[in-house]
Amino acid sequence: MSMMSKTRAVLKGTRWVRSAAIAMMGLGLLANVAEAQSFEELRKNGKIVIGIQGENPPWGFVDGSNQSVGFDADVANLLGKKIGVPVEFERVAVANRIPALMTGKVDALIAVMGMYADRAKVVQFTKPYSAIDIILIAKPETAIKAPEDLKGLRIAVARASAQDKAITAAAPEATMQRFDDDSTAIQAFLAGQVDALGANNTYNLSIAKVAPDSKFETKLQFNRQYNGISVRPGQKQYVEELNAFIDEIRANGELKAIYERWLGEGSPEFPASLPDIPFTVN
Repeated sequence: MSMMSKTRAVLKGTRWVRSAAIAMMGLGLLANVAEAQSFEELRKNGKIVIGIQGENPPWGFVDGSNQSVGFDADVANLLGKKIGVPVEFERVAVANRIPALMTGKVDALIAVMGMYADRAKVVQFTKPYSAIDIILIAKPETAIKAPEDLKGLRIAVARASAQDKAITAAAPEATMQRFDDDSTAIQAFLAGQVDALGANNTYNLSIAKVAPDSKFETKLQFNRQYNGISVRPGQKQYVEELNAFIDEIRANGELKAIYERWLGEGSPEFPASLPDIPFTVN
């Protein structure tokens, strides 16, 4: 089976999958997807292009000098150092991360890519390198104790995010207000345009920067999300090298230092496997 056929074969099923397929077909770039990649090929190219979020602190955001910084930027810069090439950041929104990868616009995504079985049908994940908890936050006076309480409430989420998926599944009668990125969803919540916000446990850092006096609390927790570096399917050597890189920064304390810098805590324990999500290419 050709690489083009293999790629088409996996681009079926869920909303994330359909979105990626539509974007790729529309751009006419399926045939240009690289079939293999390695650190050595990246050295020959003279750089690595990393897809990173631009408005989601502390993971990926833009500083006063218009530079990409944050947890994921630090991981990406360690990767560039490991390979021996400079890192070029391509800022991506939640909804266009997978199309940017699959059309060859980036060499990898280090962009809070939650490791879910349906996504694993489209992209190839490495071992996890970070984790977040998917939650729902609201003002203290908003009465929410169970997903059933969300019926009729307006919930802001970043479109196609893990929280979008989790809340839509848990509370199908909620009114979902989908925004293009995390920061816009947060602003809608702070402005009182919605009743609650689909979030992760680092949103409090973002809210503290823009509205330090805002009062809110965690109402529900849906799941713990593990994040992996994402590449295109079939890149066996590349994935093996990326997994070795993740093992190295876990073992030598560099990942722990990034956790402490951006999250104020040590790195968590990571699972050796996740159901239906391979960390390697057969």
